[in-house]
Amino acid sequence: MYIEIGPVSVVIKTEKSHVNVEPDRSKLENYIKELLHLIGGCLPVLRQRAYRIKRFQNLPSTAKKMIEAVKTVDEETLTPMASVAGAVSDEIKAYLKKEGFDFISVNNGGDISIFNKDLEKSTKVSIGHVNKNIHTPYILNIKGIKDYGIATSGLGGRSFTLGIAEIGTVIAETGAIADAAATYICNKTDVVSKNVLKEKASVIDPTTDIPHEYVTIDISKLNQEEANIALQNGLKIAYNLKEEKKIFDAFIFLKGNMVTTITGDKNIKLEVSHGN
Repeated sequence: MYIEIGPVSVVIKTEKSHVNVEPDRSKLENYIKELLHLIGGCLPVLRQRAYRIKRFQNLPSTAKKMIEAVKTVDEETLTPMASVAGAVSDEIKAYLKKEGFDFISVNNGGDISIFNKDLEKSTKVSIGHVNKNIHTPYILNIKGIKDYGIATSGLGGRSFTLGIAEIGTVIAETGAIADAAATYICNKTDVVSKNVLKEKASVIDPTTDIPHEYVTIDISKLNQEEANIALQNGLKIAYNLKEEKKIFDAFIFLKGNMVTTITGDKNIKLEVSHGN
């Protein structure tokens, strides 16, 4: 099922007893409209750096989860808008769980929230290239985790990035945390170089939630040595988040090279199509 309402462009797959069963479209569309309305009412708060937001327990559920997610990952640099797509996926999944589905996948423009009641059933998710709009050869194979989120950020995606990663994919307990962590890791996948062209975010988009930050707009002249330095910088942040148990795993891709925290354990594996 595909639904597009305002900024939400979502693909939903639901199953009962391993059979595809679609939810009620009309009710779901009304629910998404209400979600967007509630988020819209909180935008003055959600556009602030998370460390500045102290009292938020009376905000709507989605807004609270956005704030909690970025505070978990890095409240000093992130605004709750860094987790909005993943949080919306989580909320839609929570709504559908009440309908009794055994499997739910909510893909909101690449930020995915998954529920898989059958822990013996594996789920494979292809990692896409957000800039080139193609699939990479890399595939996530996830098994034995009931609830989780997968989010991808990077240069050329729907939002600005402070770094130079072409792809930064994170698997975490929720879509909101995965979304925030993917943004943060991609921001930190960076290198100081004259070959990285940046511009003040407000010059490109006056409505941005990070108006004073310099965001990356071009890395076409980046050399491989610089790319390797940036990848290691991003990987260090990813390992820190994993060791702190804030995320499950992460994958970063740049200039034909990838680094990852995935070690091939029984729950999360990284596969390569047509290769080893």
